[in-house]
Amino acid sequence: MRFPSITPYLVLALAGCGSSGLDSSPSGDGSDDSADSDAGDDGGGGVTFGGAQDIGEFRGLLEAGEIPGPNTLDANGFFNEHWNPPPPGPCTTRLCLNAGLSVGTDWVTGQYQAALQVSVNTNVSASDFERLPMNLVVVVDHSGSMASDMRLEKVKTGLHTLIDSLEDADRLSIISFDDLVTVNAPFTATLDRPNLHTVVDALEPRGATNIYDGLRAGLDALGEPPNERQNRVIFLSDGRATAGNTDPVAIKEMALGYVSRGIGLTTVGVGLDFDVALMRGLAESGAGNFYFVEDAEAATEVFTDELAYFLTPIALDVELTAASAPGWSFTDVIGSTLWDARPTSGEMKIPAVFLASRTDQAPDPTGGRRGGGSMIFIGLDANTTSAGRVADLSLSYRLPDSTERLTHTMTLDYDRDPSQTLEDPYLSYPSMHERYAMYNTFLALKLAATLAVDDYGCALAVLTAARTVLAAWIPAHEEDQDLAADLALVDLFIANLRATGTPERTVEQCLSGVPSDDDLGGEDWSDDYGDDAYYDEEPRGGLYMCSTGGNPSHPAHALLIVGALIAIARRRRSR
Repeated sequence: MRFPSITPYLVLALAGCGSSGLDSSPSGDGSDDSADSDAGDDGGGGVTFGGAQDIGEFRGLLEAGEIPGPNTLDANGFFNEHWNPPPPGPCTTRLCLNAGLSVGTDWVTGQYQAALQVSVNTNVSASDFERLPMNLVVVVDHSGSMASDMRLEKVKTGLHTLIDSLEDADRLSIISFDDLVTVNAPFTATLDRPNLHTVVDALEPRGATNIYDGLRAGLDALGEPPNERQNRVIFLSDGRATAGNTDPVAIKEMALGYVSRGIGLTTVGVGLDFDVALMRGLAESGAGNFYFVEDAEAATEVFTDELAYFLTPIALDVELTAASAPGWSFTDVIGSTLWDARPTSGEMKIPAVFLASRTDQAPDPTGGRRGGGSMIFIGLDANTTSAGRVADLSLSYRLPDSTERLTHTMTLDYDRDPSQTLEDPYLSYPSMHERYAMYNTFLALKLAATLAVDDYGCALAVLTAARTVLAAWIPAHEEDQDLAADLALVDLFIANLRATGTPERTVEQCLSGVPSDDDLGGEDWSDDYGDDAYYDEEPRGGLYMCSTGGNPSHPAHALLIVGALIAIARRRRSR
């Protein structure tokens, strides 16, 4: 078994507010929204562009003593579990474009690694943020499987919190489904909290799972949504469609028709058996969020944050573009399905972005880690030894109450030989240390989960190598709490792999063999890969496979990719 070499990555981060300190040239008129907040250095916040907000399923499998498959580790969810300190300097407009660069070595292979980090931030303060009143429909799966592990009781705890957290101007409807659909509480002129609590208490598990009709009923309940209110459906399920129209494609297409009218869609997965690709895809297409609820505390956290921060967008029709300078090229995308990638350019269109809930390093007091902000990584290959321009980037958006587009642009430079390997990582500013470590930790976890499909020994070697660096990095960089939680996750993964009795191996041993034709076994790996594994997050053929060709500095690149192909092709032993 071999694993792919790790190429450099461009980082698009929706994180804390500030200026990168690199050569930048903002353009466009942002003055009309600078009065939204006088936040400056200490009042701004991070933003999320929806999608997965946690890696609860991945963590839940590890805590259950299992070996999670690669599809359970979502990049956007992982990044949303980290609060990244802002670059230095104020952000004075609704959204700010900033950038940074890291150059070092990969934590697993020790090979050269570079990453451009680009952040989009806000001057809106979480403490001052006010959302619009809303029309909210909660659609609850109460099929028979919701009796397992007290799943429905966990959801009910969260729903009671949601009802108590609503504002008087809000309207709430509750719809439940099994094989049939029931409108338990239609919209009323005023918010009847006692009745809504009674409705939630009466929910009992029974029947099959008719996701199509349940979701459609929730979307229908909003009718033609008024613009002066937020209009959203929160959809909860613990399983896969077993009644009605069970085709995931048909379910997504049905939901998309409603989303185009301005209805937001947030999904919540419960337990470890729900259709993660469907639930995640529904949220991403609906400018909404996807959560995993592992216990009653998590349900409470999800509904509290969803109401407080993630229902009212702070900007709409957001576009990010990047163009590489001569001598540089872009490769894979990690962290978003929305990026349209080309060899030397790319763009991402985000329907809406929302204020992230965390404003400092401390995780939620209940133990939750959500709310740090979103990121994506775009692979970057250096085919030059000349210092100078690396990439040109642009951010444009409009405010929710305006049709005018606001635009910021930036040029990124590096004043050294891009191919030079540095023993101590170069970071554009000190607070990049968490992003750099978070990036390397994610790469190791994803690679280990991919390799574990077919080779526990190499998965263990990857994690052991990364753990050594991470354990040394944390005390040297302000005892970062999020990274300490990452270390605990790595340790749990290592313990589960060792519990299988797999023999200890080294990274060098895993790199030493070339797969034979017999290893391929004539299998069509694409049949097993597809949407269920990475939901098109990465190109088929391995986590770090280059879409524009291998990095010439890594001659074994093409051979290493083959190992990942084999791993993806074979069945998951973790399920």
